[in-house]
Amino acid sequence: MPSSATEEIKSRFRRIQDVKYASTAAQTPLTARNHEPDIVVETWMNSRLFVYILETPPKPRQIKSALKQNSSASIGSLFLIDAALLPADGYCGRLRDWQDDLRVMNMGTIYAFALEEDELRLIQVNIDETTQRNQFIVWHTLDFPFDAVSVRRRDYQTNIRGSWLIGDIASTKFKRRISEERARQRFHYRTKRSQPLETAGAEQINAAYLALEIEVGAGQEAVKEAFRNLARKYHPDVSEHEKEEAEKRFKEVKSAYEQIKTHRRWR
Repeated sequence: MPSSATEEIKSRFRRIQDVKYASTAAQTPLTARNHEPDIVVETWMNSRLFVYILETPPKPRQIKSALKQNSSASIGSLFLIDAALLPADGYCGRLRDWQDDLRVMNMGTIYAFALEEDELRLIQVNIDETTQRNQFIVWHTLDFPFDAVSVRRRDYQTNIRGSWLIGDIASTKFKRRISEERARQRFHYRTKRSQPLETAGAEQINAAYLALEIEVGAGQEAVKEAFRNLARKYHPDVSEHEKEEAEKRFKEVKSAYEQIKTHRRWR
């Protein structure tokens, strides 16, 4: 990876209020490591984080080995991936093994970077499961706010099985906002190439369920309840959101509900 990008990412870490220091220099106390980080970060809460900036596909065993080695030393791990290695915005299909491992590790997201005319862009790649086995919907959040660092222990039962210290760079405020945006974005990317309701494909119907923020394939009563709750939440006359956003989201929710009703032949 170009050193200028590494330096830019390091400087962004240094601008975060929670960060005590960020360095690309190797730590001398840690001499026998199989996986050297590209950036070492420490917070004012004395949490340590090793950042790996990858521009070639990692092997699943390399990811787990780094997690194991770092966690045993009370160090968190964070992987930043070249966006060119990840599924494009709007992709629907299978993932490579290492992509699925990182998706699981970050609870449905992968952090990525891109260099566009020497300008660094940070991207949150959001990955959602569909009802079809090993099929995923992918959508990107561009230039997300890089304003927090945390390290937390998480337990995993699949893929990267074990208990590992995982690094995160999304603030709690951003996560609250993105939780609502997820449903809207997933619906948008699956319906931007509008199809007649009677010929809507499985992907579009799946996206309609996601727009209602319920499990794909949910029953009629669950769909009705989800629609009523979201309709009340986003109706322009009563919504706490800005009018333009509320109107847009209300239309998406109503459209999703009508698509499911038509598809399932509900009255």
